[in-house]
Amino acid sequence: MSRICVCGAFRLWDVPKGGQEVKTCILTDALEAKYGKIYRVDTLAKNSRFLMPFQLVWAMMTGKDIIILPAHNGLVVLSKFLTLLNTIFDRRLHYSVIGGWLQDLLPEHPDVIKALHKFTSIYVETQTMMDALQKLGFTNVCVVPNCKPLSILKRGQMPKMYTEPYKLVTFSRVTEKKGIGTAADLVMKLNEKYDREVFTLDIYGPVDPGEDKGWFAEQQKHFTGAITYKGNVPFNKSVEILSGYFALLFPTQYYTEGIPGTIIDSYAAGVPVISARWKSYADVVIEGVTGLGYEFNTNVDFERILESIVADPSIVARLKDGCIKKAEDFLPENAIKPLFERIK
Repeated sequence: MSRICVCGAFRLWDVPKGGQEVKTCILTDALEAKYGKIYRVDTLAKNSRFLMPFQLVWAMMTGKDIIILPAHNGLVVLSKFLTLLNTIFDRRLHYSVIGGWLQDLLPEHPDVIKALHKFTSIYVETQTMMDALQKLGFTNVCVVPNCKPLSILKRGQMPKMYTEPYKLVTFSRVTEKKGIGTAADLVMKLNEKYDREVFTLDIYGPVDPGEDKGWFAEQQKHFTGAITYKGNVPFNKSVEILSGYFALLFPTQYYTEGIPGTIIDSYAAGVPVISARWKSYADVVIEGVTGLGYEFNTNVDFERILESIVADPSIVARLKDGCIKKAEDFLPENAIKPLFERIK
């Protein structure tokens, strides 16, 4: 019998595809390594809407700690359902937030605010999020960064020399909102401007179905030989693959990103980040130490940074040691300590 239940997006029948599923699995695996068997409730399972209420009642009856990792709609339902059950069972309720959107959702849902005040703890990915929730009156919030059990590259394993074309990479879901098209267009523009191949761009990650699949297929028709789609990467190969690149591009158009797993991968591989400054950027990227940022939703500074690399590639190359050092913060044994402390 499991004393801890984790309710989240596991995709138990397949390999995790997105950041939500990866984080749910990593957190659960770390808990299982420390406390033994975890009762898993998969919000993506077939018939989950029917089965989940019964699974959660069973978890409340038999366990001590219930941890949830829902997305937007799931939070509205689960927070209220669990606090209602807890009037009977009196368990410790934990909410691990994925991404940086919670403080924007809550003002529209006072009933969810009321429910979450009754949780033992809310774990957010960044200090920016914690500050925002404290302004809403929460006192049960602490920071647990996103994390990954990665093998961090040693300094001696990093390339010593970099020459044109500088190898750039994106490493995320392939969607328009992740800025993949922006990155590809800018690389092609600069190669044309300099009349030589100063950059290449490799694109990794699953292509989202629906509109994004059609959008990306159209994008690919216009790619030059400098742009290549490389497909998906196995979880345990991310550092090995990224280590061969000069810099990671992260031109996200999601202002409420939390701590993107792709940046953790990049740090572990000693690869600096060139990124749009989303809301929690400063919690993740140390400017001039692990990466370089540009104003959100503008491409002028993005282009300027890439042009400065052509003139002096050392402005990025010298950041690689800082990435390796920062990667230590995102190992599970370091990141998840506050959650361990609250599960007695």
